[in-house]
Amino acid sequence: MSKSSRKIAILFILPVIIFYLVMAIYPFVSMVYESFTNLNLTMPHSGQFIGLSNYFAIFQDPLALSSIDFSAMVVYIAVPVEMVLGLVFAYLIRGLKGEKVFRTLFLIPMMIPGIVFGIAAQMIFNYLFGAANYFLSFLGIQPIAWLGQASTAQFVIIFLDVLQWTPFVFLIIYAGLLSVPQDLIDAAKVDGANGWQAFLHVEFPTLKPLIYVALIIRIIDALKIFGKIYMTTWGGPGTATSSWSFYIYKVGVSYGWDIGYASALAVILLIVSTILVNILIKFLNLGEQLGISKET
Repeated sequence: MSKSSRKIAILFILPVIIFYLVMAIYPFVSMVYESFTNLNLTMPHSGQFIGLSNYFAIFQDPLALSSIDFSAMVVYIAVPVEMVLGLVFAYLIRGLKGEKVFRTLFLIPMMIPGIVFGIAAQMIFNYLFGAANYFLSFLGIQPIAWLGQASTAQFVIIFLDVLQWTPFVFLIIYAGLLSVPQDLIDAAKVDGANGWQAFLHVEFPTLKPLIYVALIIRIIDALKIFGKIYMTTWGGPGTATSSWSFYIYKVGVSYGWDIGYASALAVILLIVSTILVNILIKFLNLGEQLGISKET
């Protein structure tokens, strides 16, 4: 490119760069700085630099520590279930009569915002008038306080997450199945493999990189679960369904307005997510799986 063409190109992308700096980089840098201050919007003359005090306070905060438990529960229960169901449904729907109809219907939950899921859950799992207890009554089962007990409230949030995001995993794996060369499958069948053996030894190894990518994306998103909790349980009963992200909201916006402490919580979430993703990428050897290893 000539110098004049380069200047014109820079001029065109300059608004995007400015927008990114203003809307992403500046808030991020501001958040990191505020995590080292005692900034509280309810207190005058706050905002003084206090070093690592906010970070030390996190490990002595029982509400923060309890939110780790539920966030971890979503990751190690909801995400594996979504991965398995997404793989199973992608395998079963492919080639089925009415495949396009089933595929479209199956993707609908993914298009619904988490807030809407939360509102629907409040109505479905209502103790007195909810559809869940109504159908259970036909089986002679007494009404269950779905959102009033720790175990059932946790089940509801995890169920909603699985319902919404299994289609996402399905979509990635389904697209991968459709991209597997038919010649490979035909060759396996000529050698005597049945449909399941062809999938296990030919298609599944091809799908591994996509499965790993879907797994990493879902783990990152599961750590940030917020909307369903906000609209359904408000972190209750007690702190049974309070995730780390929801606790950040409560501290910084809902009742605390403690921006400094909330910023420290957000930085911790960012650090944990980054470390976890990098460990997974290295453990799963994702670079080599995708053909982007350093050797290539």
